[in-house]
Amino acid sequence: MRIVTIMLILSLAPNFGFGQNSISGKIIDELGLPIYLATVEISDTEHTAYTNFDGIFTLISEKDFHWKINIKSKGYKTESFFVLSGGDTGEIVLEYDAEMRKLIEGQ
Repeated sequence: MRIVTIMLILSLAPNFGFGQNSISGKIIDELGLPIYLATVEISDTEHTAYTNFDGIFTLISEKDFHWKINIKSKGYKTESFFVLSGGDTGEIVLEYDAEMRKLIEGQ
């Protein structure tokens, strides 16, 4: 009986976690280069993450899924989308804003 009880507790242990939900992904520009220090935030909350040198982020929140995510970085258009479940978002491409496009095109 003791073994059954221990097995039951161990099988339920992941369900007693911290109650945190998370997503991760990579933010790149139109040329495929990683964007450093892009802000990734859940709309209407204080939950924020920033990308590292490789453009990778991990956003963690106690809030249940169906998040509206906003991604911002200077020189790029703000991107918003909905997240319905956790995991890896893959690569997210940010488009250049008008000012940055002028600089790149040399106008």
